[in-house]
Amino acid sequence: MSVLLDVLVFAVIAVTSFIGYKRGFVRYVIRMLGTVACVVVALIVSDMAAGPAYNNIVAPRLESSLLGRFENFSITDSVRGALKDMGVDVKLDDKQLKKALSDPGSIPSALERTVKSSGGSDKQAAELKEKTESFFDEGFGSTVAKAAGVEDHESLGKRLELSTGKVYDLVRAFASGDGNKAGVHYLVYNILDTVMTTVIRYVIFILLFIILEIIVSIVFRVAGVLDHLPMISGANKWLGLAAGFLKGVLYIVLLAAIFSAIVKSDTIIDPAVFEDSKVFSIFFGFFYK
Repeated sequence: MSVLLDVLVFAVIAVTSFIGYKRGFVRYVIRMLGTVACVVVALIVSDMAAGPAYNNIVAPRLESSLLGRFENFSITDSVRGALKDMGVDVKLDDKQLKKALSDPGSIPSALERTVKSSGGSDKQAAELKEKTESFFDEGFGSTVAKAAGVEDHESLGKRLELSTGKVYDLVRAFASGDGNKAGVHYLVYNILDTVMTTVIRYVIFILLFIILEIIVSIVFRVAGVLDHLPMISGANKWLGLAAGFLKGVLYIVLLAAIFSAIVKSDTIIDPAVFEDSKVFSIFFGFFYK
């Protein structure tokens, strides 16, 4: 993949440089103005359309799909099992545990109070609170990703970097009366929405940009905008080559910015895919810091 990215860099720059040389500087600059207009329009439209596209088209289908995957998921079993793996045996029945997980405040504190009220020692309660905080901070994202059927759930769990507030809200949703339905709904509309909207935004941008470029090219050709512009000298061609080279670099910069934004949005995409390339990594590293 890293090698293909470098090949893409050279291919794009080579093609745009050649086209610039053939058209000449004057023609190419005019055509570039059309490209700039395409970029601006595509950015504006994709930014406006991404949210509605996710909420009205993608999210309902994603929620329906995830509901099937979470059919056998139990928030109490997951928490109990995770804490047991950490060396803590939760001596609470499912009803007590579920009530604590539904607490509107700090869930670890609620578990601590529940253990004390059930006759547990202060030491046991404090240990449970500490381990629960650790689980929610470091392991709950992986647990949810695993339940969703993500193969590399450990990696995704670490990359999600969920805030404590969102983790507690997600736990409360799964522990609510609607159970997994409420949990999946919160997951889709309050956690995955940022990731998916970012991806959708740039997918729309790329598709719209390509379509607009084709339309502008057709309009220029039909209207004969470039037909009467002179190609007066070799210098004009070489300047066109330079302009084409710069346009190719701008395309790569645009791609690097898009990939960087998608990776930063906590998707499962590993940034090493881009960082391991020899040439593309230079552009990618400028945005991904």
